[in-house]
Amino acid sequence: MNKVCLLFVLALFCLSASGSAVEFPSPVVSYTMEVSLDPQEKTIKGTEIVVWNNTGSTATDELFFHLYLNAFKNSHSTFIREAEKSRGELSEYFKSITNDGWGYCEVLSVTATMPGTSNEVQLTPFFVQPDDDNTDDETVFKLDLPRPVAPGKSVTLTIEFIAKLPHKAPRTGYHRDYFFAGQWFPKIGVWMEGEWNCHQFHANTEFFADYGDYDVSITLPREYVVGASGVLTDSTGNGDLKTLRFQQNCIHDFAWTAYPGYKTASRTFEHPDLPSVQMRLLYQPEHEKYVDIFFDATANTLKHYGLWYVAYPYSQITIIDAGWRSHSCGMEYPALFTTCIDWLTSQGEQSPRGLTVHECGHQFFYGIIGSNEFENAWMDEGLNTYATSRCMDAAYGPGAFAKTYLARTGFGIPMTFSRAPLDQRSWSVAAHRRNGWRDFMDKFSWDFVDYTSYRNNAYDKPALMMWTLEYLLGESTFNKIMKNYTQRFVFKHPKPQDFINVVNEFAPQNMDWFFEKMLHQPGVVDYAVTKVESNEQGSKMGYFGRGADIHPVETEEDDETLYLSQVHVRRLGAISLPVELLVTFENGDKTELEWDGKAPYKIFYVKNRSKLEKALVDPYHKIWLDVDYSNNGKYRQKSSFASYRWGAAWLFWLQHLLETVAVFS
Repeated sequence: MNKVCLLFVLALFCLSASGSAVEFPSPVVSYTMEVSLDPQEKTIKGTEIVVWNNTGSTATDELFFHLYLNAFKNSHSTFIREAEKSRGELSEYFKSITNDGWGYCEVLSVTATMPGTSNEVQLTPFFVQPDDDNTDDETVFKLDLPRPVAPGKSVTLTIEFIAKLPHKAPRTGYHRDYFFAGQWFPKIGVWMEGEWNCHQFHANTEFFADYGDYDVSITLPREYVVGASGVLTDSTGNGDLKTLRFQQNCIHDFAWTAYPGYKTASRTFEHPDLPSVQMRLLYQPEHEKYVDIFFDATANTLKHYGLWYVAYPYSQITIIDAGWRSHSCGMEYPALFTTCIDWLTSQGEQSPRGLTVHECGHQFFYGIIGSNEFENAWMDEGLNTYATSRCMDAAYGPGAFAKTYLARTGFGIPMTFSRAPLDQRSWSVAAHRRNGWRDFMDKFSWDFVDYTSYRNNAYDKPALMMWTLEYLLGESTFNKIMKNYTQRFVFKHPKPQDFINVVNEFAPQNMDWFFEKMLHQPGVVDYAVTKVESNEQGSKMGYFGRGADIHPVETEEDDETLYLSQVHVRRLGAISLPVELLVTFENGDKTELEWDGKAPYKIFYVKNRSKLEKALVDPYHKIWLDVDYSNNGKYRQKSSFASYRWGAAWLFWLQHLLETVAVFS
């Protein structure tokens, strides 16, 4: 048996073995592609055979397809218009594109073989705009079929196409001889509930597709190193060219990269309670010292996500250290993700661990649990941001505060303050504090007022919502919720109500009220203790008792003085949640109180033999959505401890700044 045959047999064994942890369902769609890359023309040309199975309950006489690359076809696409309005990033993304750097995907021909026949029918694509009235947008096309495809039946399409990769476009494109092919081929939409879910490509959206089987053969110059969403099952050479065949079952997208400068490394993830996974890394030669970090962060993600949620079901995962100055860094695709390391990264910070964990984590929240990123971005980005912070905390602990000074100049100065560790959730709290008032969470991604609002409601707010929910329900209960949710919706398309239903199944009370606030109400949570005081109560005077027991009391001596303390708590944020209040007295006594948190303010009165020392709202930090924890507590008498602590921190930061100035001077 020659090496190619041996490689093919071993890969097929891996493909079949990869279903041992999670059983793969029957594919909704399958793609068989033969394509070739022309590095000079920056084009991918080829043919795809698409077999689509109608797994719905109604027939359809039309098919909808995505052509994502047409977002970069011209200046009038919906993506470009929204990027200019929402992100303000048009110049950054496209200053090089306008100089003959545009990209597109053109369908050259489509033929269909209908159920029960062997005759091929020529079909004509029509561009449609299901989300807006922009007739210049060509990111979705429709095919009218000669007759309907009934439930349980399938149609076979042969599509010839050519894709021109754009120059340094987001999530795809090329830079010099570096190529990243993301969203590069005609991809069918999702037929669900009697209609096609096939949105245009928007500036603030990601993707949604059905699970299927992919068999992709790529021809390109021999010197290129390739990574793809799948397992290499065959490799043949023909002069200066080579053809690589990648296969993977039960994924909902396929991406690949090619670059002659990649160096490669492989390691095996192993854990006694999880299936083994081959980790393949393609990295930039100058990043040799980060190889262990890339592998370690990936292994920690496979371990913790696998134990907490569901085991990674594929035999291989491919890690791409994206090309510098490309815009393909930090993106997830099935069985493949991109990460990177910024040359401005300072010594001691947790980069690129955090980015690697987050993108690898998308193999679960997006890859295995296929929520709709167009319509419910919080279900993948938010849940994964929560899981990322949880994984980072378990694997690495708090992260050092890091900042790049003068970053906008292009000659930034990276600084890490190792003596100022931050909880992994603090970054989300800080971002939500700035932007939480913008919009509410339950919106289509392109309906947010701008990218900042989308980012907050897709990433930070839902992550903090998850942490708050975990603390409100208890870690044990919430772990059951997450494990049951993920395992029930493996290779499915859950909606928000599906997640809420699982929460209500395990929570001690119905949590609809919580999600109504979180999903449909803009604003932030912020509770503050604004005033505390203790006053000697004095002797009793007047009438006490009721009815026959009423009696006058002019004075009543007491062995000890009794103090009446009051605590003023204000709700400063628009969103209200039930909160707890802990009152501590000078004699060590403690009193715990509860408040529904709905009113603008609440005054608590507490009696004790001792004066009040301090009061703290949300004392156990259950509400991670609270954007300003510094105002949650107050001492009756001024305490110098906080001043000493912050003063020491500022002196430390000043010392670092002076050292930096000395170095550069």
